[in-house]
Amino acid sequence: MTLTKTIEEVIPKLGYAAFQTAGAGSYSPDSYEMNLGLNYWVGGICILVGAVYFIRHIAFFQHSLTEMKKRDKEFEEQYK
Repeated sequence: MTLTKTIEEVIPKLGYAAFQTAGAGSYSPDSYEMNLGLNYWVGGICILVGAVYFIRHIAFFQHSLTEMKKRDKEFEEQYK
């Protein structure tokens, strides 16, 4: 999303530089604006999917740690 925002800000400035170089016609920043709304949606969805994936794996690891502690305790009781 940072890259998208950077591109969104830089492209109109590059358009102005190209206009200055060509020296013909009239410059309008609107001619160089890009609609990057889809990029924001895709970025947001990727963040949400990553968060859900992360949370699911944390639960898996917590369950695994609980099982390991339980087995360790059983082992200690058996070989006391």
